[in-house]
Amino acid sequence: MDLRNTDILAWQNALVENETQATTTVAEPPVSYNPRYKDNAIVKLTFEFALSIWDLAEELQEKRKYAVSNQLFRSGTAIGALVREAQNGESLADFIHKMKIALKEGDETEYWLLLCRAREINAAADCLEKLLPIIRILNRIISTSNSKLPIRK
Repeated sequence: MDLRNTDILAWQNALVENETQATTTVAEPPVSYNPRYKDNAIVKLTFEFALSIWDLAEELQEKRKYAVSNQLFRSGTAIGALVREAQNGESLADFIHKMKIALKEGDETEYWLLLCRAREINAAADCLEKLLPIIRILNRIISTSNSKLPIRK
């Protein structure tokens, strides 16, 4: 059986157990739904960041700021999706390319968060605090990976 399916089944079983016990606590899903990524810091950070962006986007929807909410949700969650996709890159160059796109999405997300902060949406500052280390890590990953590429003649 696929480890991913085992992990998801365990989480679903925990949800069922909680429902039958009539408690108000809900089991948390595994960070990446895949034990293969449990020690991968950037995968964890970007997943947790996407959850924060999701919450902020919902807050913006409640304030009827639909355009900003949609843009922020799209760019903010794309970072983690691209980082996950890069883990299965076909080559080092493909990995770097996907990480660069994730970095671009990070820059766009930073722009939307700065706009939100300028409009005094408090949760934007928290998201910015989480985003800046992600951008620094992505820059380091790209730089280190570029140094490992063979030199073309």
